Amino acid sequence: MSNYNGLASLMGEHQELAIFRKFQTLNAKNLLYMQAEILHLEHELHIIEFEDQTSSDKSRAPLHTSLFNLKDSSGTQWNKVLELRGRLQSYNKALVAFSHVQALPRPCTRDISTLQDWLDRPEGGDFFLEGREADTWGSRDDVLTLSMCQIERDVFSGFMNDCVAPWYHAFCNRWHKKDSRRENPLGVWHYRYDSMRVAVNAISTLLSSLLPSASIFLLYFVENPVARLAAIMVFTTVFSTVLSTFTKARRIDVFAATTAFAAVQAVFVGGSGLCLTPQQ
Repeated sequence: MSNYNGLASLMGEHQELAIFRKFQTLNAKNLLYMQAEILHLEHELHIIEFEDQTSSDKSRAPLHTSLFNLKDSSGTQWNKVLELRGRLQSYNKALVAFSHVQALPRPCTRDISTLQDWLDRPEGGDFFLEGREADTWGSRDDVLTLSMCQIERDVFSGFMNDCVAPWYHAFCNRWHKKDSRRENPLGVWHYRYDSMRVAVNAISTLLSSLLPSASIFLLYFVENPVARLAAIMVFTTVFSTVLSTFTKARRIDVFAATTAFAAVQAVFVGGSGLCLTPQQ
């Protein structure tokens, strides 16, 4: 369907293609305008408060000491407070909403390209967008995705999604299409993210099991103390690199885990009777 119904069906079927504009500049400008309005209202309220406090009219003097008197007066000051309250509520809602929008992840380049390709293909959108709407996804820096897959992705998952999956689609999947992939009625080939995540988890589990064991195993056969220390440095570097690549660990967690890994290797070297003094 070459219309918004078809585009909505595409985004509903493939959540990674649920890509929308952020309108960062417009949202920021809107907040700035609302902020300026509140500043002017605040200044006007201060002027009214000063006039009420310094007025010769005794009925206006208690307004700044009693909220009951202020509300009961229904005067200019209370009306200005109510106006300011409404503007502040709108401003706070817009501020929180914009912060939530800014926290949403950016789509990967491949997903944007897939969406743009569908919009251009005859069996897809067939250039149904016209005028300014045709440039909706023209800026790749002002878009967001509602897909939670982007939040969960680490470096290796991104590599699998952006490099391995297209290669598999182009070269390895031509002879068994019906068994390993399904065709979307809207003309988009879809690979389940869960299947890719299983493969990533399997590789991560394998590495997490082999890397500590392999380091200890090889250190057992290294007799030269300098070579042994160099091996510890190499294994520690590999460990921290794997940890950063296959997980979304924070920097402090990477430092802590790497230090612990290095300590385990040092304890093994010291406790296994492998002396760190040069041999004669």
